[in-house]
Formats: sequence, structure tokens, C-alpha cells
Amino acid sequence: MARRLLSRTIPLLAALAAVAGASDFARAQTTPGAAPGAAPPAAASADPAVGSPLSNFLAARYAEARREYGEAARFYLQAIEREPANFDLMNRAVPVLAAAGRMEDAATLAARVLAVAPANPSANIVLIVRDLGAGNAAAAEPRLQALPTTGINRIAGPLLRAWTQMALGRPQQAADALRGLNQVQALTGLVAYHLALIADLAGNAEEAERQYRRALEVDGNPSIRAVEAAVGFFERTGRADEARAIQDRLRRTETDGAMRPRIADAKAGAAEALMNISVALRQDNRLSEAIVFGQYALALLPEDAGLTLLLGDAFESANRRLEANVLYARIPASHPLSWLARLRMAENLDLSNDTAGAIAALQAMAGERPDRIDALTTLGRILRQHERFAEAATEYERAIARLPRPEPWQWGLYYQRGIAYERSRQWPKAEADFRRALELQPDQPDVLNYLAYSWIDRGETQHYAEAERMLARAVELRPNSPHILDSLAWAKYRLGRFPEAVTLLERAIELMPLDPTLLDHLGDAYWRVGRLQEARFQWQRALRNNPEAELRAQLERKAERGLEPIARSGN
Repeated sequence: MARRLLSRTIPLLAALAAVAGASDFARAQTTPGAAPGAAPPAAASADPAVGSPLSNFLAARYAEARREYGEAARFYLQAIEREPANFDLMNRAVPVLAAAGRMEDAATLAARVLAVAPANPSANIVLIVRDLGAGNAAAAEPRLQALPTTGINRIAGPLLRAWTQMALGRPQQAADALRGLNQVQALTGLVAYHLALIADLAGNAEEAERQYRRALEVDGNPSIRAVEAAVGFFERTGRADEARAIQDRLRRTETDGAMRPRIADAKAGAAEALMNISVALRQDNRLSEAIVFGQYALALLPEDAGLTLLLGDAFESANRRLEANVLYARIPASHPLSWLARLRMAENLDLSNDTAGAIAALQAMAGERPDRIDALTTLGRILRQHERFAEAATEYERAIARLPRPEPWQWGLYYQRGIAYERSRQWPKAEADFRRALELQPDQPDVLNYLAYSWIDRGETQHYAEAERMLARAVELRPNSPHILDSLAWAKYRLGRFPEAVTLLERAIELMPLDPTLLDHLGDAYWRVGRLQEARFQWQRALRNNPEAELRAQLERKAERGLEPIARSGN
């Protein structure tokens, strides 16, 4: 049954990416020079290459490829100490220093880069962020004019230009700076959101309301920040009922408004724009750029918990979970987002191979807040992922005991506890929980699938007819789920309707061609309809796709001997 559960996988980074950039450093070796007071690298030895600009460059590139930005920044700076006039080194180092959160160092190098290349985009944005943060919008204005209009700067430039104009007290020019972005359909929601923030900050309530409504309407899935900003506007203008209606219709979160942007001035507006860009880049899987833009935003508002949480998201997406935890730990315990940050910290500990630390943190949180269940459900999920199912069931029991009365949307608690019971061989309790989940959410396809498949897999023939009806309904609700199709096919198989099983399994295999359990079932179905050679081929395919040990033993036996006659059939 473990195949029924989704699991997250983390892609591996290419460890040899640094070597590919070695030729880019050829010029760094032509003018070696020792920087005054430079400390030798940690790995100093008799080898003249160790501690050289080249070795530091290669180490920086390797760390950068692994998104270890702190280490990459350190090695770049060591190389620049030895080669202080090397433009290529400085140019590469600026965004890396920004990604590492070393904005002062990034600004120092950016000024040197612009002395050689006045239109350099990374260097210009670093200094624009510095100028806006220092309240020097006048200095930022000419840098924005020099900023190229290619790549992400096609979006960043107008947004930063708009908020720079607001900092200079020019709301009309600020709005005008964004008009060109409306030509891109995908950006109309973002533009409306920032036009709303600009009008709101300028005191133009009528225009702010129009743009807030437009931001929520033109974007099919508006961000939590846009929703919360609109909710805050309607609350402030005396329309609390409308604010609640917007929140209920578009977003239901556990942050209770804590993600609401505080646009108190133009600097906060620029930070919001930069973080919006970061989130968009993260959704497009451009993770390094997402981290850089998130750091730009946080440089403007370093104490903003919402921005801190969003930058932590970017680090998590880049599989830099301990760096994310460093950020989360900066959120004050008194802030409403602190609890969510602590939950994420615990999950990151688990994903960083410190499961004991994660469990201890969550147990402590559960003791702190007996009115909440999220620490217990997170703990239950972690234990379930580590196949500690009996322990997971205990934590779900504690969580459910805290409910005054279960609401329909809490069906998942009973479903998750049911899985933990089933996997720890407590079937009567599991069956009761699955039925309870269906009482709360009668047509939930995952629960229909799990309960019905369990009846079939356990050979509970008295439930076969009901299981078939449930699975047919689940397929109707989720027709492209290969696992639900497989479950219905297995019901047909157990009922002896092998041709129907073959049809459903072939459809499931089209959707998930390498799943060993699906391949096993298709092999069984082929065998029963007399397609013996094809059956063995599917079992061999299943063996090549890392089946669990118990299934592997069955597959090896079937691939060698086939299936027993029908009177003794079973999987």
C-alpha cells in the first residue's frame, strides 16, 4: 500500500559544473598579485595551485553549482583579493554575494563593475536596492535608466522605476511606469496589484479599490500577498464583510493575515515588487535568480517576517534547507508567522537527516500549544514517511483527541490515521477511520480508493461489490489517476473479469509506465487472458524498476513459473 502515498524527491546537482567554467578564468592567471593582508585559504599546502586565484575560482564555481552561496562568496572574495582588477571575477561575484545576503560586499563590488560596464544589470540592481534602502531615490533614478530591458529586467525595471517615482513623491509617474507591462497578459494581475498599492499609498481610495478588484479578477490564482493586501484595504475602509468574503472565496490560510504586506512607504513597495519577482522565478524553477531577488527584497526590509518566510521558501526549493532554517530562526517568537516557521524548521531538520531533532522540536511545540493540532499532524506525517506507522497513529490519535468536533474539511486526519493503522496491521481501526473520513467527505476519491483497494487486496469478498462501486466513482471523479485506475482494474481481476482489467491497466500504464506494481498487475491480467509472453515481459519490466523486496520475490517467481491455475490465483 505504500505506493498509494506520494513522496517528494530532490534532484541531484551536477558536482562537476565547476570544471566547465575553468576556461572562463584564463585571464585571471595573467596578472597575479597579492592583496595586502589576505589570509591564506584553509587548504594551504606545498602545491602552488592551492590558494591561487584559479583554485579559489574553481572552489567558488563548485560551491555556486551546489547553491552553497556563503562558501561561493568566500572563495570569490579570496580570489579577488589576489586579483583585485579582474573584471570577470567581480562580475561573477556580485550576484553570488547577493544570494549569500552579503549586500554591502555586493554593493562595493558592484560599484567597481559599473566603472567598467555602466549597463551591467546585476550591479545596477544591487546599487538601486542600496540607494532605495538608504532613502536616496534620486541616485537610483539614473541607474534605472541604464538598466537593460532584456530578460527579467523587462519586469524588474518598470516595477523598480515605479517605486522609485513614488519615493520621489510622483504617484502619477509611478503608475505610468507600469503601463507598458499591461501588454503582457500574464503580468496584468501583477501590474494591477502594484497599481493598487501605489494608489493606496497615495491616498487614492477609489483607484486603489478598482485596481485591487482587477488584481483579484484577472489572475485566476492570485497570490496570498495580493489577497491579503486587498482584504486589508477593505477592512481599513470599513467593509469588513466584503473583506471576509474575499478571503473565504480566494484563500483560506492559517496565517490569519500575517502574510499581509505592510506597504508603509515606497521602500516597502519596492521590496514587495522584488519578492513578487522572486516568487515568480521560483515557480519557473529559476531558483538561483529567485534567491537573489528574495535577498534584494529582504535587504530593503530585513525585519519583515513575511518576506523572510518567502525567501526561506526559495532556499527550500533549492534544497538548501539549513539555510532556510537560519532565515526562519530570525522571525521573532512573538510574530504570528513564528509558529509556521518553526513547523517548517522541524520538517527541514527531518529532510536534513536529523529526524530525532525534528521529532523533539514538534513534541515541544505540541506541548506548548494544546489548542493546536498542526505540530502533531506534522509529526504524524514525518513518522509515516519513515514507516514508523504505529508511532504515527499515536500522534494522529492525540491530534484527533484535541478536536472539539470534527469538521468536514478535517476528513484528512482520519484518512491519515487510517493509513497509519493499516500499515501497522491494525485493520479494524483503519477501516473505521476510512469510513469516518467518508462520512465527513463522502466522495473523496483518495479515501474511496484506499478503502476499496484494501478490501480487494485483503480478499474480503463480502465487500467486492461495494468496492467496485466505490472505485468506479473514484475513477469518475479522477479519471487520470493511474493508481485509482489500477485499483478498479484489480477489483475486476479479483471478480474474474480479466479482459476489463487488461483495458484499465493498459490505460493506467500509459499514465505511469514505470510503476512496478502496475506492471505486476498488468502481467497478471495478461497471463489470465492467455497473453503469456507479454505477461512475462511486464514482470521483467517491473523487476527493472526497483520494486520493494516482497514484490521483487513475487515477480521473480512469476517470471520463472507464471501464475498458478485460477483456483489458486492471488497476488
